[in-house]
Formats: sequence, structure tokens, C-alpha cells
Amino acid sequence: MDDFRYLYEQIKSGEGQQLDFKQHIASAAKIARTLVAFANSEGGKLLVGVDDQGLITGVDQAQERHVLLQAAKKCCDPPLYLHFRERLAQRKVVLEVVVDKSNKQHRALDEAGRWLPWVRVEDQTVLAPGAAHELEIEALSDPIPILMERHVGLLNYLEANDQISIKDYMQIMNISYGMASRSLDDLVDSGVLLREEVGGRAWYFLSSAG
Repeated sequence: MDDFRYLYEQIKSGEGQQLDFKQHIASAAKIARTLVAFANSEGGKLLVGVDDQGLITGVDQAQERHVLLQAAKKCCDPPLYLHFRERLAQRKVVLEVVVDKSNKQHRALDEAGRWLPWVRVEDQTVLAPGAAHELEIEALSDPIPILMERHVGLLNYLEANDQISIKDYMQIMNISYGMASRSLDDLVDSGVLLREEVGGRAWYFLSSAG
């Protein structure tokens, strides 16, 4: 199968448990989470040079490869081995990066200097359950200003976007699903937000009285 056909089939299948699209790699620390999540789950691949809508944008493969290698070596523990392959389509280079499933638990270094394990759940990279629980306990001891800062960020988001889901809030605030759900429901109980089920999914809106 030629590169164009191969990429077409991959993009058509969409992001999922073992596939993620990246227009480019902006941060070694951030991409390390995805690499670790693949290794801790079923393995997976990145297509670098493909945006979230599946449009082939192309990349400078040497630059992207450099950042990815830095992430795998310096931001993953134990370090990860990556398989690279250049794919050419529409006169643009897409860098395919394959991460094998590992029999070890890997951790990624975050901006706060913590080494945390991540896993892949469908098309999302999330904290491993044990780590999420530890961070929830840690967050309970956070001073009030930090908790208020989270809520201010949420309210600013809702003013611009009208609604938010638990998954959206989890990603924006980099917290676990359980913590995101409880935080949103607390704001519903306090009258700041309204909650509505649409298609089996919970959406949260600013209350006119909030």
C-alpha cells in the first residue's frame, strides 16, 4: 500500500485507542504523556503532520523527530524506544511514530516536576487510576485560592463557549475524570451551573442566577 492510501485509511479511521494526530509537537513534556499512555496501554502511533480534523499539513520531520526523542529519553521513565517512518502524501511529509506496548509501567514528567503514569482511554490520554486518586487527595489539601483559580478559569471558558462536558473540563484543568465530575456537580449544587443530559452525555451551562 502506498503512503497516500495508507494515510487515507488511517485518517479515515480517526483518532482512537491506538492512534493520535498531531499537527506538530510543541512540547516534549506534553507529548511524553501520550507516548507513556500508549506504552502503558495497548501501544499506538502518532501521525505528526495531521491536524485534529484529519487534514495533512506536513512537518519538518527532523525537527519533530528531535523533540520526540527528547521526550522519550528525558521526559519518560523508563525511557521509551520510538519507531519512526516518513510518509509522503500531497507532497507533504507526515512522520509516523510507533510506540510499542510495554510490560513496565512508564511515567511522564509534568510541568510541576512530578513523574505520573498515563494511560489511553479511547481517544483520550488520562492519568492512570491510582495516580488520579493520589492527585485528588493532594488537591483536597490545596489552599482555597488554587481551587478558586480553577473555578475562575471554568467560568471564563463558559462565558466564551456556552457549555462544557466533564471530559472537556478534565482536559482543560488536567485533572482526573472523577475530580472533574465532582467539581462541576458541586457548582451545580451551589447554583452557579446548570446540568443537562443530551444524548446520554452531561453538559454544564452557566446559570442565569450564577
